[in-house]
Amino acid sequence: MTRPSVMPSGLPQDLRGGEDSPVVGELVVARAWKYDGGAHWVVQGEYVGADSHGHWIYQPSGTLVARPSLAFIADGDAMCLIPHEGSWVATFYDEQYPRDFRVYVDMSTEIGWLRMRHGWEVNSVDIDLDVIRSIKHGVFIDDEDEFEEHIVKFEYPTALTAEMRETARQVYQQVRDGIEPFGTVATTWLERGRTLHATNREEHS
Repeated sequence: MTRPSVMPSGLPQDLRGGEDSPVVGELVVARAWKYDGGAHWVVQGEYVGADSHGHWIYQPSGTLVARPSLAFIADGDAMCLIPHEGSWVATFYDEQYPRDFRVYVDMSTEIGWLRMRHGWEVNSVDIDLDVIRSIKHGVFIDDEDEFEEHIVKFEYPTALTAEMRETARQVYQQVRDGIEPFGTVATTWLERGRTLHATNREEHS
């Protein structure tokens, strides 16, 4: 993962944290930032485990999804994947999810884990470009106009700009062709997440 040559002063530093990782069942808060240091999406979840692709976090129906000036309660289950390597963060939505998205991949940098008092926080810096698989529109790259605007507004380093463009191109091809982890593996992890969540609820009821 390429680190931008100069991070904006308003952005929290050392977002990558240490080398430790969560254990199954622990709380994980996925927190995204914008490159200028502004807060972006925050979603709570439960750590389900890891495989060769990365770390899987279950975000059940009923979870609060929030960013400044906007919040809603998720009306379907989702699984977030934080890759071991790669400049992106992916969210996979259950086939019964009432919204149009099924795969949503945020091009991101500065991805890393931080230990909290009661769980973990995984941070990332969102760099605008998204690769989406939707029911109505198929697979496409979104927010290219916003990306071009932010290159100027936020002064993205040239290396970061090139990396995000190339990453979006590669991820688009993988999602389009169903290459893992953008194939069927997320479905298996989603079922594990449901089982874990149900077990945790029973233990705390």
